[in-house]
Amino acid sequence: MKGLGGSLYSVLTASFSVDFRPFSVSLTMKRDLSQAPERPRFALRRAGLLFSILMLCAISFSAAPIAPAHAQSVVRVSNDGGGSLPARLNELRQLRNSGQRVEIRRGYCNSACTLYLGLENTCVSPNARFGFHGPQIATRGLRMLPDDFEKWSRTMAEHYPSQLKGWFLQTARHSEKLITVRGAQLIQMGVPRCG
Repeated sequence: MKGLGGSLYSVLTASFSVDFRPFSVSLTMKRDLSQAPERPRFALRRAGLLFSILMLCAISFSAAPIAPAHAQSVVRVSNDGGGSLPARLNELRQLRNSGQRVEIRRGYCNSACTLYLGLENTCVSPNARFGFHGPQIATRGLRMLPDDFEKWSRTMAEHYPSQLKGWFLQTARHSEKLITVRGAQLIQMGVPRCG
């Protein structure tokens, strides 16, 4: 069909976009029909067919169960000196809720880092080193009040497997200096070994 000054169907544009996390599909077709010998109706049918195919793909992806990204990730811990106990407890809560796996395969894991050992999805290698001591005030030279010491000792111990918990409460919590233990010893105490 011709209109005044050229083709009535001079440009055909079809756009389509689908966003299903983690998949995103976008298609834009633009064709100058004044240069093409095919009829506009055929081009519209082809765009419609392409749209239908993309919709079927999008529906397939959205119907398939997609595992959350964090469920597949692994937290690898190495050369962690510890840090704030309340901050580490918050991190442990998040890891427990996410179900992420924690692997401690090499280097050292000292102080508050050792609390990872109580997470269900934590494993260790025999050669990794772990440093334990009792709860301390960050300011050197100050001693914790007995009630606070008991409270934080128990809080830490609750994050260890039972054999390790007993050893910590009987021995390690009374030390101000690090008591270093190899992963092999922890594996004998019930901590899972990394495969």
